[in-house]
Amino acid sequence: MVGAAGGPGGSAAGLSAGVRSAYDASAQLWTDGPEPVYAALARALLAGADPSPAGARVLDLGAGTGTAGRAALGAGARAVVSADLAVSMLRRCGPAGHPVAAEATALPFRDGSFDLVVAAFCLGHLTDPGAALREARRVGGALAASSFAPDWTHPAKAAVDDTLGSFGYRPPTWYLEFKRDTEPRAGDPAELVRLATAAGFTGARVRAITVETGLSSPAELAAWRLGMAHTAPFVSALSESRRAELRRAAESAVAGSGPLVVGMLVLLAR
Repeated sequence: MVGAAGGPGGSAAGLSAGVRSAYDASAQLWTDGPEPVYAALARALLAGADPSPAGARVLDLGAGTGTAGRAALGAGARAVVSADLAVSMLRRCGPAGHPVAAEATALPFRDGSFDLVVAAFCLGHLTDPGAALREARRVGGALAASSFAPDWTHPAKAAVDDTLGSFGYRPPTWYLEFKRDTEPRAGDPAELVRLATAAGFTGARVRAITVETGLSSPAELAAWRLGMAHTAPFVSALSESRRAELRRAAESAVAGSGPLVVGMLVLLAR
């Protein structure tokens, strides 16, 4: 399925260097912590995809470690290709995910290569999500994308942030920009529909769902937050003893936070 590069997306950068570097540096802690969360969210996204991934050729756009691709294969997809620029993350997709290092705004695939493009929590990290959606429309017949609901949060987030701050952590510039500029756009249903429609998709619609991730223990909640791309490089840079101290403090801070239930927006279009 990998064919001539190009298409309407051109060569515009869709993923900032800071985001790419952070995810590359986070692969191990991401696998140990956030991956189970995003696996549950991917399964929920694919459960509502139209068409169903069963028997489909699926592109996992912004694949990371391949959670959405594995969910598609689990739902019966005929074939999956995982595209991302964070190569360290891609290496964890496994051969069944057919990982390809690719820019979301200039995908190296022929027109119509896929029946379904899955963009699980991808659009919010792109500096030009419209260009990425135009490329998704060029290579795919349908779209299933997800983002966090704009009003969703969980007590463990603030608890771990406060703990990290006491260890000297400060959020990186790319993350502050992401929270200010790109995440709100990806969490706006009207904007998602507008972008998908402008990219050439029809019948774009957004619905809000609630996903029970199955995570609830302090160890799971702490690992989720400490393994995120904006925190994992800091955690990894600590000495082994200091890292263990941080983990214990984070687990203590999130005790009693309750199960992790996520509010998610689902964008579907053809």
